[in-house]
Amino acid sequence: MIDKISVYILDNFLYKNEKLIGDQRDIMLFGITRIIEDIPKYIFILIFGFIFKMLDLFGIIFIITIIYKTFIGGAHARTNITCLVFSSIYYIIPSVIARYANLPNSILLVISALIFIFSLYVIIKHAPADTEEVPILNKIKRKKYKVFSIISLILMYVISYILNFNSEISKVIIFTILLTDIFACNIAYKLFKCKHSYESDEFKECFTK
Repeated sequence: MIDKISVYILDNFLYKNEKLIGDQRDIMLFGITRIIEDIPKYIFILIFGFIFKMLDLFGIIFIITIIYKTFIGGAHARTNITCLVFSSIYYIIPSVIARYANLPNSILLVISALIFIFSLYVIIKHAPADTEEVPILNKIKRKKYKVFSIISLILMYVISYILNFNSEISKVIIFTILLTDIFACNIAYKLFKCKHSYESDEFKECFTK
């Protein structure tokens, strides 16, 4: 159904009376399909955030996604239902922890330090964690993404400590980073039955040169 909607939008609105062929058409269809698939997901997340008065925290998570997840990458769900479930988890869990978990400063400090160390490990080991659908094959680009991942991680930790690391904003930053890291690990790829570009037969030769 979504594929048919994507084709209709492409052929009757975006490129009406124009012809797209080959890779160009496939790329455009992929982008349109991803956008359409994401609409119900974000509507549900916004409704949940509005009902439980967490839209402010959801907004912070969205910003973190842009400045951190963009560079570190991560696995993608293969079905819309799975994507909806885990996207909701991605937004809800850090928000609930930030708003309702009253942790002593000493414990939170230890947790945040462990998450920072884990994040560095994930970045060095996995970033950028791409997929075979959206591969990152350029070696220079991969190195830049890894560097930007570290810079954005440090930046967010600096912000969280400036704002008081036991505040809601700081806690949502720290625990969103943790979930982002988990989605970039191999366990998430196995869970979602997702492949890195280097695991794909189509792109393996790009990593052996």
